[in-house]
Amino acid sequence: MSEQDRNSKSRMSMKIEGMHCASCVATIEKSLLNEEGVISASVNLLDEKAVIEYDRSKTGRETLEHAVESTGYRPVRPTMNMRLEQTPSSEDWENIVSTINAIDGVISVMKFEESQRLLVEYDDEIVGYGDVKREIKKAGFDVVASGIDRSDRETLARKQEIRFYAGLFTFALILTIPVALIMFGILTPFLPAWIDPEILMFLLTTPIQFIAGYPFYQASLRGLRHGKTNMDTLIMLGTSAAYFYSVAATFVFPEYMSFYDTSAMLITFILLGRTLESIAKGRTSKAIRSLMDLQANVALVVRDGEEQTLPIEEVQVDDTIIVRPGEKVPVDGVVIKGESSVDESMITGESLPVTKSEGDEVVGSTINKNGVLMVRATKIGKDTVLSQIVKLVEEAQSHKPPIQRRADSIAEVFVPLVLAISAATFIGWFVLGAAEWTRALSFTIAVLVAACPCALGLATPTAIMVGLGKGAQYGILVKNGAALEAVPEIDAIIFDKTGTLTIGHPTVTDVRTVNGLDEEGVLRAVAAVEKNSEHPLGEAIVYHVQELGLEIPESTSFSYTEGMGVSAEVDGSTYSIGNEALMGRFSLSLSEVMHDSSFWQQEGKTVVYVARDGELAAVIAIADKLKVSSASAVKKLKEMGLEVWMITGDKETTAKAIARSVGIENVLSEVLPGDKAAKVKEMQDAGRTVGMVGDGVNDAPALAQADVGIALGSGTDVSVETGDIVLVRDDLRDVISAVQLGQRTMEKIKQGFFWALIYNMALLPIAAGLLFPFTGLALRPEFAGLAMALSSVSVVSNALLLNRFEPAEVDFAPATELTPEDQVEGGIAIDPICKMEVDTATAQLYSDYEGERYYFCAPYCKQTFDENPEQYIE
Repeated sequence: MSEQDRNSKSRMSMKIEGMHCASCVATIEKSLLNEEGVISASVNLLDEKAVIEYDRSKTGRETLEHAVESTGYRPVRPTMNMRLEQTPSSEDWENIVSTINAIDGVISVMKFEESQRLLVEYDDEIVGYGDVKREIKKAGFDVVASGIDRSDRETLARKQEIRFYAGLFTFALILTIPVALIMFGILTPFLPAWIDPEILMFLLTTPIQFIAGYPFYQASLRGLRHGKTNMDTLIMLGTSAAYFYSVAATFVFPEYMSFYDTSAMLITFILLGRTLESIAKGRTSKAIRSLMDLQANVALVVRDGEEQTLPIEEVQVDDTIIVRPGEKVPVDGVVIKGESSVDESMITGESLPVTKSEGDEVVGSTINKNGVLMVRATKIGKDTVLSQIVKLVEEAQSHKPPIQRRADSIAEVFVPLVLAISAATFIGWFVLGAAEWTRALSFTIAVLVAACPCALGLATPTAIMVGLGKGAQYGILVKNGAALEAVPEIDAIIFDKTGTLTIGHPTVTDVRTVNGLDEEGVLRAVAAVEKNSEHPLGEAIVYHVQELGLEIPESTSFSYTEGMGVSAEVDGSTYSIGNEALMGRFSLSLSEVMHDSSFWQQEGKTVVYVARDGELAAVIAIADKLKVSSASAVKKLKEMGLEVWMITGDKETTAKAIARSVGIENVLSEVLPGDKAAKVKEMQDAGRTVGMVGDGVNDAPALAQADVGIALGSGTDVSVETGDIVLVRDDLRDVISAVQLGQRTMEKIKQGFFWALIYNMALLPIAAGLLFPFTGLALRPEFAGLAMALSSVSVVSNALLLNRFEPAEVDFAPATELTPEDQVEGGIAIDPICKMEVDTATAQLYSDYEGERYYFCAPYCKQTFDENPEQYIE
């Protein structure tokens, strides 16, 4: 893609009213994609929203809105109503309007000077109320009133939809009950002689047909005007056929029996289904709405030395904010004063409060538990972690997984196919089967209203929306639905070592002093020398001493020997710190610490030797420590049947030692960072479906290559570009939760598809009367309509069971310590001297004695054995 193409590429969202089934979705998407300049279009039935990528040099919003209108559906623009506190002059009005129009995402601005109001149409995917209010504030005016925010607006819209359908259902039910009672002969004996039951049913059914049934007529006729059919077309044709036939039977052909009850009950049952469906659909976005509701509304800001309580929209970057015990942290920031524990469970899923003090980062919407914190704001508005999480989840909802694309392609031809089947049913029964007119019509109507593409269209988006919301609650951010679909297929999962299985930076793990020297004294002196060094190992020692709370003295005469180590004077003594080569310059014997150093090296640790005044003083082991969750995660994944691998640039011996300690048998060692993606590709070529877990930066190519890339966030940065799934917490047990969530979500999607397809496959033949000649089984149209309505409700309700998802508890499994055993499978022998495990495939030190080969981890062990082998052979 050229630079010009990238610059002209835009994205918009569009709310659409009137969609009820998968065929609606397919029709709208097809119309949008037919427009010149549209790159991609994804319509979400559940969210009633289209997300469109387009070339703004070739098309625009109005053209795309016309494309939606041409299908019979109505695009809706979100609006905000804002009133200004001051009275602007004519010039000010022009300045305000031009300022707002310049905001990305604002569609149009209308001013009403008499009432000091602004009506702003906007794209709520791109811009929000706070963004507009800030720009007005910069122009020198305050907003004193506005419309409701996005979360409240969506909740209100859902409530209005429920009220609308519930009202129509109640109206229809009240009139349907007497119609049904008359039709079944229950009420007829009680009617006065002057009342004709047929006329009464006509009077009762007509309001049901044209008032309660108005939404179906409106939607279907709007589509038919543009040559489109949808679910409402089937309902309109079915109910109209029953109603107008009954009217004809009442007034023109009295010898025929009417069935007003079919029309009345059909509309009533479908309205019941729509009401229940609206209630269930409202619950699917419960998790994401609860996240949006976490946002604090006000902040206590210190400005010009005074404390001011301000709306959250008026907080600026670098503002100083006071957060008292029990209050929400208003925005993301850094603690500049105070100490407290903060509950971050709403962001990370971690139940234990985290201690925060000066210099620590805090996340907006988390709760301060006890102390008072003074925080400098670093991120506000849509840049906060909470806003990023909500944005990630909403974008994921707009991306359709392949399984939904397949469902949409079926739905696209579903309605025309049903119309053809219903016509064939009528012809088959009335013309070929010589059945009565009423029976043929009854079967035809049953076919029209029994067919249900709604359930087919709702199966995926409901499960995806609930799954994404639940994941966000537990700090698992799924960036697209395709990732959730791929997760259950994973059979191999690769962990990067550095920063993924390990904490990502060197740490002092072991210290041993010799000649009775005080350990703390030696460490203080070593830190005094190393604080002049910029080497990571030196920094690890200094950090370790600081963590112990020891005072670090001053050093002089610092010198650096390239490739060996450093030296300096501390408290009158000369300390030299480095590798074996540096110790060799002083002709020092390392035999006293050789056992420890060999053991540590076998564990993959780096060994640093310390000399004082030309004599050996200590040996220090430094390693990139394993995360406490690594072994637990690996153990559980293996129990789930996954093949677990580790990839690293380390030498084979070191890599295998680290892998064994967390329970991983499969190791890809000595792999350069740029070659990791190629290794993933090799595994995929071998037929494996690969999940890759990495840090999202260094492992970006490998994450992109994997079938599912899982990137570790840092808790304060979830905007990891690469990776299909982002884990907010740096806890590998969340990898298990992500896999389980993907499996559960796909289970619900497949269950929804199964029941939707089985329902249509089973009910359509019965509705068409295929079983009637053999069994006498016939499906009355009104009950076909009820079954159709309830099938959608059942699919949505089944998906809602995902709300019960909770990550499985993973028992803590510590990393395995290397312990001496007589023999370990897989080419591993035991050093007879130090009892260390030795990889026979790579070992270079061994001795043959009395027909047996003995392997050693270090020259010292081999030398000791060779001097008296019988002493060490059991």
